[in-house]
Amino acid sequence: MPFEHGSKAKVYVNGYDLTEYLTSVSVSGEGETAETTTFGKVAKTYIPGLKDATLSAEGLHSPAPGEIDAVVTAALASGKSMWCYYPQDDTLGSAGYGLDALKTSYEVESPVDDVVSVSAEAQSRTGLERILSLHPLGAEAVSGSGSSLDNGVATSDGGVSYLQVTEVSGTTPSLTARVQHSADNVTWVDLLTFANVTTAGSSQRIKVTGTVNRYIRTSWTISGTSPSFTFNVAFGRY
Repeated sequence: MPFEHGSKAKVYVNGYDLTEYLTSVSVSGEGETAETTTFGKVAKTYIPGLKDATLSAEGLHSPAPGEIDAVVTAALASGKSMWCYYPQDDTLGSAGYGLDALKTSYEVESPVDDVVSVSAEAQSRTGLERILSLHPLGAEAVSGSGSSLDNGVATSDGGVSYLQVTEVSGTTPSLTARVQHSADNVTWVDLLTFANVTTAGSSQRIKVTGTVNRYIRTSWTISGTSPSFTFNVAFGRY
């Protein structure tokens, strides 16, 4: 796996692309353990406990609608934020992290000798979920499907998927995005379907259980008059 410069990172929050406003992002995940040591043991024993994750971001202040100040303050007011963070770009198969989070803090600083800056923190409600990009953020005007990713083998513990829709245009536009899986990269069936989207600034997270076949891809159905949707889809196996 080649190394990449940090400047290639991508960050999508609540259906907005905040990449161009941020200068630093960090995520931290942990899993608690509970001790189960009893008499007769020669070493301590443990079982897995609760998962936890946090995200911190720093960047430059911009107050226009749909830009960082409006997006983050709205998330702070609602308490909810959905993040997709890709440390090395969001090209097909790129690894990232998804967080369905509570927005916990937002700070704006105006130094007399420097640019106005912002910092934000979020507390995940679902732990740190590793995801792979299935559809890099980009525009689609017609129904279609993406290239597949090969996991090598099927898995049995389900997974989680994120959808971020940042731009929408056209008359009565409609997008239905799906994640599909296949055992042979030929015959595809729907693994999950996101709720229909008609407006920009939309984000969703869906968790599935059970078998996820060896191959996965995204597909989408678009309708309307001169429609266009700019979106990112990701999926992570458990």
